[in-house]
Amino acid sequence: MIENDILEQIKTLLVNSSAKRWLTIKDCVTASNLSDSSIRRSIMRGSLKANKVGGKWLIKETWLESYLTS
Repeated sequence: MIENDILEQIKTLLVNSSAKRWLTIKDCVTASNLSDSSIRRSIMRGSLKANKVGGKWLIKETWLESYLTS
């Protein structure tokens, strides 16, 4: 199932000691297999929590995981 694959990818990111704590939209696209526009739309709707820093959206890995499992 796609959801299980996504969760496994996220768990790998969280367990990997070199994993970033913050993800860019591009990182989220890679981890979730969702499109860039889907991620951005979810941020604008407020269903995916994100912070804008220096013109870039940054998403905590735990926020992405919560979004994907809700």
